[in-house]
Amino acid sequence: MTEYEPCYVFTPDEAVEQGHRPSKRRKTARLNNLDAQHEVPPLVPLLRGTELPATVKFRYETFNTLCSSKESSVNESIIDAANVSTAEEVSSFISSSDSASSAVKIRTGLVVSGPNNGSSAKLFESIMQRVHVRHRAILVALSSGQSPNLKTVLKYINQHARTQTLESDEDTVIDGAEDTRQLNYDLQILHDHIQAHTIDRVVIAFEDSEAFEAKLLGDLIDILSAWNGRIPFVILFNIATSIEIFQAKLSRDTIRRLDGAEFRAEGLDVEEVFQTVNDYRSTLWLGPSLSDQMLQQQRDYIQSPLALEEAVKYAYMTHFFANPLGILLAEDHTQVPLQKEHFEAVRNLPSFRRYAQSLISARDYETVRDLLVDDENLNDLLMQGLGISRDAISQLIGAVNALNRIQSLPDCKTKVMWSHLYIRAMSGDLLNSSILEDSLSSMKKLPSDAMHELLNDLLEFAPEHELRSLLKDLNKLTNSLADPKISLRSQYDVHHETMRTTVVAQKVSLSKSTSNLSAQDAAYTKIVDRVFEYLQSYFENTLINPQDLFLNEILIYDSKSPHRDVFSPRPRHAIERALSSPHDYLGCECCGGAEEGLSSTQPATAILYKLYLESGSVINTADLWSAFWTIVGEEDSEDEDAERERVLALFSRALAELKYMGMVKNSRRKADHLAKLSWKGL
Repeated sequence: MTEYEPCYVFTPDEAVEQGHRPSKRRKTARLNNLDAQHEVPPLVPLLRGTELPATVKFRYETFNTLCSSKESSVNESIIDAANVSTAEEVSSFISSSDSASSAVKIRTGLVVSGPNNGSSAKLFESIMQRVHVRHRAILVALSSGQSPNLKTVLKYINQHARTQTLESDEDTVIDGAEDTRQLNYDLQILHDHIQAHTIDRVVIAFEDSEAFEAKLLGDLIDILSAWNGRIPFVILFNIATSIEIFQAKLSRDTIRRLDGAEFRAEGLDVEEVFQTVNDYRSTLWLGPSLSDQMLQQQRDYIQSPLALEEAVKYAYMTHFFANPLGILLAEDHTQVPLQKEHFEAVRNLPSFRRYAQSLISARDYETVRDLLVDDENLNDLLMQGLGISRDAISQLIGAVNALNRIQSLPDCKTKVMWSHLYIRAMSGDLLNSSILEDSLSSMKKLPSDAMHELLNDLLEFAPEHELRSLLKDLNKLTNSLADPKISLRSQYDVHHETMRTTVVAQKVSLSKSTSNLSAQDAAYTKIVDRVFEYLQSYFENTLINPQDLFLNEILIYDSKSPHRDVFSPRPRHAIERALSSPHDYLGCECCGGAEEGLSSTQPATAILYKLYLESGSVINTADLWSAFWTIVGEEDSEDEDAERERVLALFSRALAELKYMGMVKNSRRKADHLAKLSWKGL
């Protein structure tokens, strides 16, 4: 190895040269401990390695079906709805740009999406769909990662613009004869293309405008401005901060070349995304602990609502991949290929054990024996129990929606977000909370017109028969009024309360008194009392604890560890633990336990890391090598030079890995010393 060669591959053992890896004994007990740390359900070891490929494939297809339906509902109902008005405004701006008037300045749209909107790509697609209806236009979307320098950006614009196919050009060849004398970053290629295919607009969209270098952005705008008279450019900047901050990074000459217009994109709401993925029509719901952790992460890091959608998708994936009983969430239960191991896993569920214990308490021993022995009887119970539990959770979500509608009343003093109501409801403590009590109390103060509107809205969530009876009586009472514009008020309304002041022995006392009610108001008060009693009974029947439901482990996913490890990772802790205790990850006998200290059979990087921990802030490389040779080297080797070369190669590779991980660097004070950059546990 010479000085100018950066590195070389060194294989110290003949077994490695022949492609054989040293055998490592798998520690099953250790894997079980790791499963317990990550909250894997106890039924997983029952099916590990015994599930048939057809069953695994069916479970994977079920996951794709449910996850894609949720993703499409979020995109269609929330993202597309939020982009409709902005897309229409920007598309009208692009269509109104005249090539003659924009020959001097480039028409520029400044789309302020804000930090919470991560759907810029979908927004630009929606814009171009509207522009294509009116004009022949092409879109070139640029990101900072694809734009290291000016030539690369111009080359990408040429290539991407020439490969787009318009609807009228589907049967023709887009790319014409290319002049081999032209450079691939020459915009003359784009000019010839739009002339050959009569393109009206070339839209250049910057998806992350703030991430572009100021000099690169200025040079690109200068070139586009020079070609603007021949190529009809329109620029769109997606701005996450503000126009003032973005304008500060551009020079005055660059700003003079732009004819800008501001557009405000409607930001996505995290509450809407969360409510969509946990609505009453769902098949799988998120538990309270996981939901609280997801929302807390959104509040702490101001992430995009699309990040919440990705977290929900990962939760679905974790539930289906780690829980073989997720196969029972398929729409067609008759096609579910259950194995005997699935029934054994069901019998180990805590909810099944509680159900069996209730049968034993009722002295129904025959049914318990059949469920433990006969798989067909258990299968019938599974299909029936899943349907009942799913309906109970759907009614629970409906009650949350009804309570959220009551809280939207102007007189309601308690305003709680839907996600908080959902978490309290899934925890089982919403029924006895002050939130429900305050909301129902405010409902009793509603006038007749507001009560009529509320009952109509509650028909979507609550049983219709009793509500329609209340609506019928309320309509009958209001239609009997001489003036239909007059609103009836109950005795609980503040308009019927008067304050009385009395002075006794030079002391002032205040007291409330209720004025006399009219006959219509008294009749309306009785209807309000009936509505109050009905809603109380409705919430008592629906706001149950879902953790007590049969087979709730299949319908509710509430494991926090996988989500926390992925979306809030601790890579430094993992690296330090792997280097300090390699035996925990390798599971082999040669490395030994942590109590045995340093050993020559441990990985070279782990040995050097332990020596690194024992040193000070400045490490002498020669002393580090001597200590490493003492542990790894074999002094009584037949070929001492070959042994020293082997150990030196291991030392160099391990030291290079420590430098790559940012633990050491070359010291400026002494050439033969290393500077320590990190300490364990800090």
